[in-house]
Amino acid sequence: MRVLLVERDPTYSQASTVLSAGGIRQQFSLPENIQMSRFSAKFLRNINEHLGVPNEPPIDIQFQPSGYLFLASPDGAEKLEATVQLQRDEGGGSNPLKFRTSFGVGVMLHWAPSPSVFPPLGLEDEGWFDPWTLLSAFRRKAKSLGVLSCTGEVRGFVTSPRDGDTTRIKYVHIHMRDSREYQPVACAIVVNAAGAWAGELLRMGGLPGPPLPIQPRKRYIFSWHCPDGPGFSCPFLIDTIGAYFRRDGIAGNYLGGMSPPEVSPGKSNQTWNVDF
Repeated sequence: MRVLLVERDPTYSQASTVLSAGGIRQQFSLPENIQMSRFSAKFLRNINEHLGVPNEPPIDIQFQPSGYLFLASPDGAEKLEATVQLQRDEGGGSNPLKFRTSFGVGVMLHWAPSPSVFPPLGLEDEGWFDPWTLLSAFRRKAKSLGVLSCTGEVRGFVTSPRDGDTTRIKYVHIHMRDSREYQPVACAIVVNAAGAWAGELLRMGGLPGPPLPIQPRKRYIFSWHCPDGPGFSCPFLIDTIGAYFRRDGIAGNYLGGMSPPEVSPGKSNQTWNVDF
């Protein structure tokens, strides 16, 4: 089988992967998210078995196992406790810290806001890694296996009817950069790997069927320098209002942000709202 990867942005300047904070955690409130994250953690632990290339240097995604910590107000402690029990039922590993106020955990996190409730600090398969290294490893492995690639944008499909109500994609129309022409590519299987734009791709391609419930959401992430900030004991921390931050290296740099309201205009660009 010949595989062709169509990449709209070969620099990945707008890719969700490389623009993220690179966090991985088991602490979710949905079983599906916990199961996917456990699978991902196992994959990352054995990444060289999956993505290693002979005669190439081993992959080091620079995983920082500093854990995840969600803060909560005392009113939200009961809900958090139920969520933690769900995580344990799904096999998510957590450091067995009990719920306690900032007085209890504050010895380690003396800089944390108070008063807050600290759920168990997740240390097993929780922390962050370098997303660019992971993406590069996938690209290198694909190339070593003979995957072809081209720079372009999929903007349409040619289909033929099959038995029942299904259709089969026969051709993919690829719009090439700096060209007014579309290049048709015959195919047997199409994998929609457009991430947050997967639903938009299907809608634009005019494929029949219900819309895919995936939409891009704009997020803001910032980098700052704080020489006297938290050190190696600092986990990936999420505050009660949804603001988060983590350490970025060992030189007093940090990454952090906060999700804006769900209705967020201007999702197609990377400008940020100064009023946020």
